[in-house]
Amino acid sequence: MRRRAVVLLALALAVAGAAAACGEEPAPTRTVQLPAGPSGYPAPDQVVENGQHVITVEGVRKAVLVAEQLYFYEQLGKVYGDTIEVTFYDQNGNYESTLTGRSGELQEATQDLLVKGDVFVRSVDSSIRTEELRYDPAQNLVTTTQATEIVQRGNVIRGQGVTADPSLKNIRIRGGSAVLRDEPELGPTPAGPDTTAVPEAAPAPGTDGAP
Repeated sequence: MRRRAVVLLALALAVAGAAAACGEEPAPTRTVQLPAGPSGYPAPDQVVENGQHVITVEGVRKAVLVAEQLYFYEQLGKVYGDTIEVTFYDQNGNYESTLTGRSGELQEATQDLLVKGDVFVRSVDSSIRTEELRYDPAQNLVTTTQATEIVQRGNVIRGQGVTADPSLKNIRIRGGSAVLRDEPELGPTPAGPDTTAVPEAAPAPGTDGAP
């Protein structure tokens, strides 16, 4: 591959030299400009549309982040996402919950994630709605100090801050007050991204030597 690149470079130089000898100007080099990135951030080093980032702790997958745009900042050690969705998994790889928000900022060194704007976390039978939420993969907790609304089995609880595990089975509310009302049952949870290999289909009975 390297030899091919050298040959192509030599051909390009030869063509440019021939054009100069004939008095022709070489064609201008075309550059690709990356999107400016979010407000308040410098120009990104890399931009990925419909990008995906896997959050891991000691090699174990904890969550999968998907965004319409992922902006990578090498010097800052950060990844910024527009219109994000995060799918959480337990230590056995089973689905726990889905988080959505308008934007998110990931610290690459720690994998800590801060999500802002219309934040909504939904598990099988519970949900959390707030404007800002932080996910700490090392402690496996989601936290916020913002006003929060929690729905559990038809009960609505409002508080100023919450700490919970991603499955929303253990929720600690600060300054909470319960509002009892007939809340509609949550529908089917959205399926997370399939990052596992699809197993090969087993042969039908009576074929390939099967009994």
